[in-house]
Amino acid sequence: MKPGTYNVKAKGHGSSFMPMKVTLSATDIENISIDSSAETKGIADEVFRRLPQQIIANQTLNVDVISGATISSRGVIDGVAQAIDEAGGEANKWKQRAKPIAKSDKDEEYNVDVVVIGAGGAGLAAATRTIQNDQKVIILEKYPQIGGNTARAGGPLNAAEPEWQGKFKALAGEKESLAKLAALPIDQIDLEYRLDFQKLQKQINAYLESGANYLFDSTLLHEIQTYLGGKRIDLNGNEIHGNYELVNKLVNNAFASVQWLTNLGVEFDRNDVAMPVGALWRRGHKPVEPMGYAFIKVLGEWLRDHGATILTETRAKHLIIENGQVKGVLAENNGKQVTVHAPKVILTSGGFGANTKMVQKYNTYWAQIADNIATTNSPAITGDGIALGQEAGAALVGMGFIQLMPVSDPETGELFTGIQTPPENFIMVNQKGERFVNEFAERDTLAKAAIANGTLFYLIADNKIKATAYNTTEESLAAQVKAGTLFKADTLAELAEKIGAEPATLVNTINKYNSYVDDGYDPEFNKSAFNLKCEVAPFYATPRKPAIHHTMGGLKINSKGQVLNQDDQVITGLFAAGEVAGGLHAGNRLGGNSLADIFTFGRIAADTACSQLISDTTNNSPQN
Repeated sequence: MKPGTYNVKAKGHGSSFMPMKVTLSATDIENISIDSSAETKGIADEVFRRLPQQIIANQTLNVDVISGATISSRGVIDGVAQAIDEAGGEANKWKQRAKPIAKSDKDEEYNVDVVVIGAGGAGLAAATRTIQNDQKVIILEKYPQIGGNTARAGGPLNAAEPEWQGKFKALAGEKESLAKLAALPIDQIDLEYRLDFQKLQKQINAYLESGANYLFDSTLLHEIQTYLGGKRIDLNGNEIHGNYELVNKLVNNAFASVQWLTNLGVEFDRNDVAMPVGALWRRGHKPVEPMGYAFIKVLGEWLRDHGATILTETRAKHLIIENGQVKGVLAENNGKQVTVHAPKVILTSGGFGANTKMVQKYNTYWAQIADNIATTNSPAITGDGIALGQEAGAALVGMGFIQLMPVSDPETGELFTGIQTPPENFIMVNQKGERFVNEFAERDTLAKAAIANGTLFYLIADNKIKATAYNTTEESLAAQVKAGTLFKADTLAELAEKIGAEPATLVNTINKYNSYVDDGYDPEFNKSAFNLKCEVAPFYATPRKPAIHHTMGGLKINSKGQVLNQDDQVITGLFAAGEVAGGLHAGNRLGGNSLADIFTFGRIAADTACSQLISDTTNNSPQN
């Protein structure tokens, strides 16, 4: 090969290309430098660390892709291959060279106080609290890197903080939404929520009567919106709503989760109250660092600094159960057995949104789940924790309710391609260029409306709306426009032609929407909150389609994070937190409640487990 450093570009996960520098000698690959700044942090970090090392150390392109990051893995391999070919080498021969020899390690055995299964947000929170409680913990993660679905999350964490929120002005439509909520007949509220609802009515009425124009919120509003947002009826006529104890525990401890994360090092943006899709209210605490990776980075570094044992590529296969009590985990790592003896096991492995067959098996909410439907989930989220819990006799709750994320990439299911803005700036149009729904509504409402309008639709934005988008750079947008996955035009009429709509229809749709923003009222779809008009060129259309996002059902737990059996009895030694647990979100989860859930119940499950360990130690001490 001709020696030198070659600049190449390879396809990445979250962007259209990754710039790479590959340094070659006449016979060897000497260095691989990857600019992954356009990639979503936390999704494929292990690829950029491990693959260059393996390629250089073994002088071969015959290396295995990293599980869960296939696109980025192939991108790295293809980028190096391109450099070899440009240097006059034969990349195909490098791909046929011998694979790196895997280590043949012996089986491993551990003895700890707590074992956590799954290294997403809930698992890392549980592990952190375990160490803070002076107990020894080990974390098992079946994928090569930590993060799970949390690394793919948008970032806003729902928690009512009225003193902070009250510094922001109310948006047009928000007071009307509050008035509508307060006017609900009491007989539409389930018995266990009625007293809290009546207290909320008084709060809302006092706020409205005051004539104030700030953003109102309270833990009661968060509670009732979570309850009503999850109250649903399935295809068989069965109604479900969130367990009161779980919902109440969430909303009254969510802000404590924000404070806890802040103390650990997560920096939140105090200049804006965020709101993800389908949250119903602006109460999102958004990290300064983009997306859910902000949480994973801080928690992961804290755990490593405090001596936690994290075993990646280690899949929990079975629980160790003795006399009806969970005593540990049998796991597998690249063919070797890993046995963890622990009196407390916390399941934080996520739901089953990446397991389409399992979704289809349990679904009782959607008329059909297509075989080829995309998912926003990490490929790791396949329902492992559900099966493990069932080994111990755990009861399941709400398994038929599957959440579709309405605003997903039509091809990949990703959330942050194109221009993804806060819902107050959503303008959704169908393939005719017409609006078809209240864009501020719940996720299932938006997804059902999209399906009724042919499934594929577009988010319309102008230059000002674009500035409010999440995780967007001019470079990535330009690359998507070039690739034909995002549409851009100098006029709305031209934009309509690019998406196959009648120009006059789209222009009329946007003109009407702009007038609704001026009036603060949407007579067509009663949009609940408005912010920006769409009038400043250039204009954009982001194609969207619903994809599997969240599975509301899971293991039945109590408000202490303990897993329950079919008789509602606690299964000794077994705990669960996050999406693996059911009962909280019921039929539909509000956007932003997942992060509140995982950090709140991750902490609670660990605190319960550790308090029991301390109690057991005290009761078994010689003086007792």
